[in-house]
Amino acid sequence: MRLVFILVFFFAMSFTFLNAQDLQLNSVLTHAQEKDILNDFEEEYSTSLAINDPLISYNRWMHNVNWGFYNYVMSPILDAYNFITPLGLRIGLYNFFDNLAAPVRFLAILLAGEPKGAMDELGRFMLNSTAGILGFFDIASENNLYSHHNDFGITFGKWGIGGGFHLTLPILGPSNLRDIIALPLNALASPTNYLKPAKAAFAVDTIGFGNYVARHKATLDSMYQDSLDSYLLFRDSYEQRRAALISEK
Repeated sequence: MRLVFILVFFFAMSFTFLNAQDLQLNSVLTHAQEKDILNDFEEEYSTSLAINDPLISYNRWMHNVNWGFYNYVMSPILDAYNFITPLGLRIGLYNFFDNLAAPVRFLAILLAGEPKGAMDELGRFMLNSTAGILGFFDIASENNLYSHHNDFGITFGKWGIGGGFHLTLPILGPSNLRDIIALPLNALASPTNYLKPAKAAFAVDTIGFGNYVARHKATLDSMYQDSLDSYLLFRDSYEQRRAALISEK
């Protein structure tokens, strides 16, 4: 369960931040204008994205709880980590943990019926694990062999399984029913799930999770602070990104 929690937050954040630039609003508005625009904004995206959000009151509340925890607990720790850890080491760790997630992507892509993409992912993993020194150097991308963003939630989507309803998880952020159901498969395919003892697995997961969030901290902070409605921004960004990945061939 520990690894499942870390994985969902990892994926949720990675699929959320990629679309932030298209959704930020920075106008100075009166209270009445803000209310009208928020209503229009939510109606537009709820219609165009067909987001099923029956638990919106709970989701908004949990979103605020999550970001309270982030602002007062995680943010100072991440700032300290970025300050004391050399940039080169942070990039190397980012590449290492991205390479470590290759088995999840390989199996998910293969089960989605895309053997060429799966073989590309396998070749990328082998090249980075050897010439890239366990993945610390992304040699594959330098040779035009790029990673495919995939997991078992995306595979389920390509099988025609809908997202169900949107749900903001405690601490972990935005998700939906389909992606939550896929979490055990993501965990089983992850190499860190098999590290012994459990303390070692926890330490590796914590380093990977913390380094990933620290890398994207400025973007996440901007999304939350500058958006007119941060809950709608994070919800719609997440669902948009998942839909885009599912539609990719």
